[in-house]
Amino acid sequence: MTEISKKQQYLILLATSLGVLMNPLLASMIILALPNIGTEFLVSARDLGWMSTAYILSNAICLVPGAWFVDKVGYRKSFIAGTIIVAVTCLFAVFAPNYPVLLASRIVSGLGVSLLMITSLAILSRIFPKEKRGFVIGINTTMVYVGLTLGPFLGGILTETLGWKSLFLLMGPLVFFSGILLFVCMKTEFTIPVKKFDFVGAILYAVSMFLLMYGLSTITDAGSVFLAGAGLILFAIFVWYELRNTHPLLHVRLFFENKRFARSSYAALLNYAAVYAVTYMVSLYLQSIGHLNAAEAGMIMLFQPLLQVIATPIAGKISDKVDAKYLVTAGMILTIFGLVFLSGLGLSMTNVAGYIMITQVFIGLGAALFSAPNTSTIMSSVSPAEYSMASSVVSVVRQVGMLISMAVCMAAISFFVGGTDMLGPDMYAQFVEALRVSMLISAGLAVVGVFFSWFRGQAST
Repeated sequence: MTEISKKQQYLILLATSLGVLMNPLLASMIILALPNIGTEFLVSARDLGWMSTAYILSNAICLVPGAWFVDKVGYRKSFIAGTIIVAVTCLFAVFAPNYPVLLASRIVSGLGVSLLMITSLAILSRIFPKEKRGFVIGINTTMVYVGLTLGPFLGGILTETLGWKSLFLLMGPLVFFSGILLFVCMKTEFTIPVKKFDFVGAILYAVSMFLLMYGLSTITDAGSVFLAGAGLILFAIFVWYELRNTHPLLHVRLFFENKRFARSSYAALLNYAAVYAVTYMVSLYLQSIGHLNAAEAGMIMLFQPLLQVIATPIAGKISDKVDAKYLVTAGMILTIFGLVFLSGLGLSMTNVAGYIMITQVFIGLGAALFSAPNTSTIMSSVSPAEYSMASSVVSVVRQVGMLISMAVCMAAISFFVGGTDMLGPDMYAQFVEALRVSMLISAGLAVVGVFFSWFRGQAST
């Protein structure tokens, strides 16, 4: 560990946490602004969907190749480059003359944010001692929940009062400030010796992730299951190729040789696949069967992410003193209880708000106990030379897990209801069945996650 003062360490933690905040903010703030953007640029609702899809795809595709770039250029330079890219693309978005330019700015933003996501955990793992790693990763992870909590709220308020361009006017200076802060406080550069770039592996990874993630994000469209299946096949080919490559883009051998790293990564994938879409399904339930308006539903649903914001750093700090498998497994079990309770939502219930808030306690505490300790385990199970790669894996499994979660719920809605645009009183019973089935499937994913959480191998000393 390099000699960095305690003050500098925590200022760097602030800088990297602000950088991580950009991903959920850029992903969620724009959602409530889409109608205004569509009106200004005369874009259909379906084409507007690409504002989110293109950003997510760009970000996921760049994460693994970006790890090679980060190792070669250095953590410090890569983080600063990411902040500059995001700040400039926010500026382009403000002055975008048409929808294609605005969409292009979102795609490039995804690239810039991928550099922030890769370097953030890698930098913290380098500058903080192992006995503090869980706590600082807990703080860093909390920023994801802060972004998910504040994103829709801020997006709605700013769009309504100042217009959709104000979203980018806020995020541009914020991310630029994080880059300046890191530039001032972190003078040491970390680079890793890298071999030649694996172009074939990069192409296989990019195409497989595009097909898989696009297929999952549009799972109810005709042909999407085929696209997702083709993506899985190509990803298997990518793994086969990387295992035989002397200079692989992704060190896939870690998944076969490092049980603690592999099983912690699988657990993360299953955790996000189990819980991400809960907010979406509960929101639909409250605003249809619960007869609440958006603001009332939002106040109830704010309880879970606020609980996660409070509890996540605490769980991270505890994980510095005990084997993370106890916290992570307990978190998964709490999540299972919460999902099973949600599956019991019916057409007519007394005090439905109280019932949902109880389930949020289980799921919120479950997520808090799981996320930071599990991420700390992943980062601690690899050598410093593999920090950037491990950090990219954390981000990839998070995003793929989120898309799997949405795919499960959208497929259930499509099968039982036909679509959310058909969610009238005559379809409430079918929606309740879709919610029940999707929550039970999600609970099943979490049950598998318990196995990977508990049987993950011994911690390194």
